[in-house]
Amino acid sequence: MRLTDMTVQKLIVPDRGQKFYPDDTLRGFGVRVSQGGSKTFVVLVGAERRRTTIGRYPIVTLAQAREKARTILAERQLGIAPKPSPTFGVVREEYLAHRDDRLRTATRQADRYLFKPFARLSQTQIADIEAVSIERVLDAMDAPTTRRHAFIRLQGLFRYAVRRGYLERSPMERLDCLPQPDARERVLSDAELRQVVEAARLYGYPYGTIVQLCAVLGQRRQQIGAMRAQFVDFETMTITWPPELMKTGRRHTIPFGPTTKAILEGTAPNDEGLYFASRVNSPFVGWSYHKARFDRTCKVPDFRLHDLRRTLATRWQEMGIEIAATEKYLSHSAVTGGLIGIYQRSAYLEQMRAAVLAWEAKLQALLSDAKIADRAA
Repeated sequence: MRLTDMTVQKLIVPDRGQKFYPDDTLRGFGVRVSQGGSKTFVVLVGAERRRTTIGRYPIVTLAQAREKARTILAERQLGIAPKPSPTFGVVREEYLAHRDDRLRTATRQADRYLFKPFARLSQTQIADIEAVSIERVLDAMDAPTTRRHAFIRLQGLFRYAVRRGYLERSPMERLDCLPQPDARERVLSDAELRQVVEAARLYGYPYGTIVQLCAVLGQRRQQIGAMRAQFVDFETMTITWPPELMKTGRRHTIPFGPTTKAILEGTAPNDEGLYFASRVNSPFVGWSYHKARFDRTCKVPDFRLHDLRRTLATRWQEMGIEIAATEKYLSHSAVTGGLIGIYQRSAYLEQMRAAVLAWEAKLQALLSDAKIADRAA
């Protein structure tokens, strides 16, 4: 067909994928229409039909796009090779490499949200990525907080790409910013806590062991998943996480009791010292896969790993444990500054140890009560 402003406006949107409408007046030039309704001018160059994106309609007019296509085709005839748009994967690596070194934690989070969920876009030219493709990946994420963080990371990446001249406008401009999700308040009942721990024991290594440690220690899952033998001191019965694993960016030491000791002694670290190593010898990464399988075994409704941390904090207060000791144990910011942060770095260790022993005793009692009830039944 001969493309005109009227025909471009009336092009049929495909039910899925993309459809290319060529322009009969200029070989290789046409409009690509996505299932989301966006229309992008492109030109196919050379025998290999390499696609070069020109711009989106109506930001770029048909006349402007046709003229640009003629220029690209003419340069091809003259042996002037146009500079291809880099792929999403290349831009992602470049973007992360240029981030401020002071934002080590932020960079690790960016790795998580940009490398994993959007891996399918890695080989796609950055200028060819459309809002509908991004929205599809975001919609597949279960947790609202994860979706929001991924959205924010992508905004930063595409702004960087625009500044570098890799594309004219960010596809993120077509998407509404995801709202901040409501703070979660889920605290497990004793019966639910017992059910989670029992299911974790049955599930086994590695994820079941991680769940057990999350329940006993109340630390964040990333800390547990990255635990190394070097962090654990069996003589002093303490675990010390380095600053790079902590949300606060500060070294964190906690005591542990006999339950934790038994779990760790029954879990052999690899040659690098990792208790839960991935196949590429990095800290544990199979969260989504194992969580889905674990939920089918556990069957505690609306359960997330972070609920174990919140449950520990709530139960400790019910047990009469000093709030400052709880905050210190959980490495909350309330006790990392001021006099406590500067002059009392080893403060609350004994209070924390007493709390840990009391908590382990409570968990053991819950499991023992369940065994007695099962025998009685």
